[in-house]
Amino acid sequence: MLGSIIAERYAKALFDLALETGKLEEVRNDMALMLEVIQISKEFKHLLASPIFRPDKKIGVMDSIFKDKIETLTKKFYHLIVQKRREKYLHNVVRQFIEKYKDYHNIVTLELRSVVPVHDDLQKKIIEIIEQREQVQVELVEIQDECLIGGFIITSKDQRYDASLKSAIKKLKREFEENLYIREF
Repeated sequence: MLGSIIAERYAKALFDLALETGKLEEVRNDMALMLEVIQISKEFKHLLASPIFRPDKKIGVMDSIFKDKIETLTKKFYHLIVQKRREKYLHNVVRQFIEKYKDYHNIVTLELRSVVPVHDDLQKKIIEIIEQREQVQVELVEIQDECLIGGFIITSKDQRYDASLKSAIKKLKREFEENLYIREF
C-alpha cells in the first residue's frame, strides 16, 4: 500500500513537471524504455531492489544503460529517486506515469485474448466500434491463450466481454449441475 502511494506521488510529480516543461512525449518515451528494461532484465530489477549497492553505484549503472537514450529531465528524476532510496518503487512509478499519460490523452488499453491471432480487419473493426462508442483512443494488445479453446475475451480497465468457448462450456456445465428437472411420480 505504501509503495503504491509513493509511486503515485512520484509519477504525478514527474507528469506535472513534464507537462509544464513541454517534454511530456519525450518523458513518456523514456518511461516506456525504462519499463521495457525493467521487464526484460531480472538483473536490473534485482539491482533496484537490492539494499547492498550504494546509490552512486546504482546511478552509475543506470546512466550507462540509458546513456544518450533519455531526456535530461528523466535522468534527473531517476537520480532523485535513487538518492532518496525509492528505487525499488521505480517499476510502479513508471507504470503509474504511463497510466497518467494515457488518462491525459484519453487512451484506453484493450486486451484481446484469443486462441489464434485475430485478423487485422477484425482488429480494426473492434477498435473502431470501441472508439466510436466510448469516444476514446484505443490501444489494442493481443494475447494468444490456448486455454480458451475458441472465441475471444476483450478486457479493459473495468469491463470484460467474454465470448470464449471455455466460459460457455463452464456455464453449460453449471446449468447441468443444477438439474432443474424434478420427477414427480
